[in-house]
Amino acid sequence: MNERHIFAGLDGAPRSRKPRSAGLTMVVDWGLGSGRQSDLTATAAPYIDFAKIAVGLSRMLTNEVLVEKVDAYRAHRIEAFPGGQYLEYARIHGKADLYLPACQRAGYRWIEVSNNVADLPLEWKVRVIGEAVDEYGMNVLGEVGKKEGLSHDIRFADDARACLDAGAGIILLEAAELVDSDDATRREVDETVTAVGLDRVMFELPGPWIPGVQSHHIHRMRRDLVDRFGPEVNLGNVMPEDLLSLEAYRRELGINAGKKSAT
Repeated sequence: MNERHIFAGLDGAPRSRKPRSAGLTMVVDWGLGSGRQSDLTATAAPYIDFAKIAVGLSRMLTNEVLVEKVDAYRAHRIEAFPGGQYLEYARIHGKADLYLPACQRAGYRWIEVSNNVADLPLEWKVRVIGEAVDEYGMNVLGEVGKKEGLSHDIRFADDARACLDAGAGIILLEAAELVDSDDATRREVDETVTAVGLDRVMFELPGPWIPGVQSHHIHRMRRDLVDRFGPEVNLGNVMPEDLLSLEAYRRELGINAGKKSAT
């Protein structure tokens, strides 16, 4: 039904609509049941572009539930993909050859390729990205950065360029790198945005899995990123319950409603 909205004319700031190439939002799915997933898509599907099935939860769900989950997201033009740590698990246990065929059978059309937990070289990440794209026809989110407590030995910009050259479509910036980042890290983030373009970078938001991170830290970071880069910044790891408030903030209808726009 295309009935005129009750609040038509009070629409907030302009925002791109799906399918979009910027202003992307990735929600993180920590095992939502079908009812909660249905509620999420019924309420907010126009504002979600990707759904990460976190870590190795693809294995925890039955085949039927997993395939239905992926299909249900895609019915709303939302691409689901498995968390990159699952691929890292497969690699360090010598079972990486099972991973891409399994992703294909599950119906995933996107995968995340990372090396932010396991000690895996950039060359491995580049090779897997190329294999996923060339041999399986998949799209790839290449992640840059390390989890908390680990140091990265390759500059973000160089890592990001290598991922894009291998065929990745989007670069994920690891959330742990953005929490309490120092000046050097902030410069690397800026260099990465300059090197590959803001529309190719997705900033991951932190979560309570990172020590010391609480809800107000997450909300502050997402506000800072929108205020700095604009409403069309790509944001990932958004919790389902935070999705609508984030989109409202992008459109100046959230806690920034009533404030004079900087533009």
